[in-house]
Amino acid sequence: MKVLMVPSWYPTQGSPLLGTFFKEQAEALAARGIEVAVAHVSVGSEFGSNNGIRRDIINGVLTYTYTRPNLTPRWESGRRMQRTWMLERLYRRIRKEWGRPDVVNLRSSLHGYEAVKLCRKHGLPLFFMEHSYFVMTEGADSPALRRLRDVMKASAVNACVSSALQQVMQPFGDTRIIPDPVNGDFFKPNDPLHDKQESKQFIFRAMGQLRPIKGYDTLIRAFGLLKDGTHRKVKLEIAGAGGIYDALQSIIRELGLNESCVLVGTIPRKKAADFMNGCDCFICSSRVETLSCVLNEAAACGKPVISTRCGGPIDIVTEETGLLVPVDDPQAMAAAMATMMDTASDYNADRIRELTLSRFGRAPVCDMLIDACRTAAETKFPPKSGGSNG
Repeated sequence: MKVLMVPSWYPTQGSPLLGTFFKEQAEALAARGIEVAVAHVSVGSEFGSNNGIRRDIINGVLTYTYTRPNLTPRWESGRRMQRTWMLERLYRRIRKEWGRPDVVNLRSSLHGYEAVKLCRKHGLPLFFMEHSYFVMTEGADSPALRRLRDVMKASAVNACVSSALQQVMQPFGDTRIIPDPVNGDFFKPNDPLHDKQESKQFIFRAMGQLRPIKGYDTLIRAFGLLKDGTHRKVKLEIAGAGGIYDALQSIIRELGLNESCVLVGTIPRKKAADFMNGCDCFICSSRVETLSCVLNEAAACGKPVISTRCGGPIDIVTEETGLLVPVDDPQAMAAAMATMMDTASDYNADRIRELTLSRFGRAPVCDMLIDACRTAAETKFPPKSGGSNG
């Protein structure tokens, strides 16, 4: 079976961590014997040598990327028209060099109109999978929800990564839950001697882009409350880069946490498991998450977790794996952190890993993805109804 994945965002030279879960899922399917090609179009780069079509074979996945400068600034409809034309041109080359796919797998509705138009033009069945939090935060009559509805109507199979997303999508049509998988061969506990700490301090860690939606301002304030209430050595390390770095650093200085709360910058993907293994507890402080890959990655390393009840993590965190707290509640987060400092050693690391991989490991998730692709491929052509914005 040939699967053409059309991701709405994807790793690039400038942003190597963007959409890594799309890339890794394509690689996981290829490892299962599925012929996978990726077609990603991007509008908005500067004029330069990186523009144009690029073809690579990355870990067994034929990967086509097409990048162009944005010719219609501040006009999203213009950008969509550009992406539609680019995707059509890219598909023609892929079909010539790789052949006709059995199914198109669209990842996120952000490029939904573009993918739907391609599928209708060429009679390709569509398997759509939503990942974007925008559909959870926008209003019922917003462009994001209208686009979601139109894409779902044109798709043979619809899926999403969590029950929180499913609640949004189900009114528009039957929606499967297929979570993002975690690579248990990479994310696994290190040798205890490898993680031996020189001091007895308790280490909390978090990882993600430094954006308001991640709630790191609340996490840092919670950590300040925790520090005020304990004499034990404790540290918070937040990995990632983004536009609110200076604002977060200001909070750290304001609370006098310079020595114990550190923004450590971007962690390369190949070092992510070491980062997870170096903590006593991993935290997700987000205001909205469709799932939270990093929570599952930490849990696959056997680490207990704390998360806000921000959507997807409700599907992940159980009594055996960690604690849930309300969104934007520094007092509740600080209390959970204090509890974790007392109880982290009571959690069974092997059990945390077992539970995580049984639900989110590559094997069960790839089974679900392959089944969805095969079901969609049985559809001769996509439905003709479903909006006029393509």
